[in-house]
Amino acid sequence: MPTFIISQALLVASFSYAVAVAGNAEGGSVQSAPSSKPMLSRLHFADYDSELRQPDGHVHIDAMVAGLKELGVTTYYWLIWHAATDWDDLKLFLPKAAQAGIKVWVYLVPPSENPPQYGNSYSEPFRLEYHRWAEEIARLSLEHPNLTAWVIDDFYANHELFTPAYLREMQARSKRINPRLAFLPLMYFGEIRPRFVENYRGVIDGVVVAYLQDREEIESTWSILNDAVVTPPSELSYPWGTPSHVGDFVTAGQAVRVLPADQYLLHFRERDDFKGPTAGYHFKQLLVDGTVVWEEDVAGGPADWRTVTVDLTEQVRGKTEVTVAFRLFDKQGVSTFGVRWRLSEWRAEGLQATADLSQPQRWKVDRQGSFEAGFGVIAKKGERRFHVPFISMVAGDEGEFRQRHGDPASPERIAKQLRMSLQAWQDGKCDGVVTYCLDKRPESRTFPLASKLLREFKRSAASRP
Repeated sequence: MPTFIISQALLVASFSYAVAVAGNAEGGSVQSAPSSKPMLSRLHFADYDSELRQPDGHVHIDAMVAGLKELGVTTYYWLIWHAATDWDDLKLFLPKAAQAGIKVWVYLVPPSENPPQYGNSYSEPFRLEYHRWAEEIARLSLEHPNLTAWVIDDFYANHELFTPAYLREMQARSKRINPRLAFLPLMYFGEIRPRFVENYRGVIDGVVVAYLQDREEIESTWSILNDAVVTPPSELSYPWGTPSHVGDFVTAGQAVRVLPADQYLLHFRERDDFKGPTAGYHFKQLLVDGTVVWEEDVAGGPADWRTVTVDLTEQVRGKTEVTVAFRLFDKQGVSTFGVRWRLSEWRAEGLQATADLSQPQRWKVDRQGSFEAGFGVIAKKGERRFHVPFISMVAGDEGEFRQRHGDPASPERIAKQLRMSLQAWQDGKCDGVVTYCLDKRPESRTFPLASKLLREFKRSAASRP
């Protein structure tokens, strides 16, 4: 997750479950987490980063505590990255935060956000020694019981280091000292796949997940993290952290009958979850008898669902039957560039299909490489074997919001996204909500809207039996 020198997030979370889930992953790849399951308070309102500093570079402890009390949070995520003194300042902050009734989570950056890959700052003083961090944070949490959890940023982009075995040892070292200390990786919605959950659910205590696009994305993520639906329907995708080669692809197609008509049109709704500027790699395509008739790069584009209409008249004229297929195709190989392409509401004019997009099991799938498809098989129903708690992260910074959702990056649109996640939390479809990089300066126009929403949902939660 990109982190700016002055940044902040606001977290609202409600953990009604234990945040560690014991149990072995399929195939025995992961052992159970320790039997002591960390618990987080049911109402968990938090603020992340955007620390106030004194002229000497140290965090202004008193100003931070006062500001957090004014905001009304119960927890603060303390990022250790901006200054070499952050760890020492944390020790000064913890007792004053406790006096104010504020819990604290430690937030670290992964290797990809350390030199030489990024910038000049490490998480000091233990840098990339995450097993040592686990032990030292646990020891500090015994001295200060309001230190209850820790997080590592951009976790899955660094999963070559953070293997299940690595985390098992890391968690064991931490929980030998304090079994109640929780660990949560920062993930992205597109990274929450059944494979990740099976491999890691036994060695994590929950996940923080960025950045939602819509309520459907939260519902889908909840299904995976609660073992409700294994295969997302009507979706073509490529996993993060997986290399591909030029020409790799996945298609979902079917034979379509051509009826007598003057014009042949195909309408469908589509959206993908990548809104960054990186172009020239993954392409969305529609094919008729193997010929591309519509194509679009996944880069950029609108954030919401949209309707696409393609004129197929020239491609089908004079034929009685054609094969129509959706394809996700790589024109250049990727190293770690995941994407999900969702499709819905197929409607054909002059063509008679055997199945629409609500029947993905009736489509034929072909693929080369590591692409995945929610077509060709009936979406599997899960067995509800586990619950992995997750916090939905909402982009609260204008720049980050613009990158994820486009313009306008207004306070009102940011508040709308926040309300969407809060409503999902209230409905039991996520275990909390975090806004990233929310401006808390006095002149901020977003802060009052967020604060109003937090208080609204806090009152609502308090009124429930």
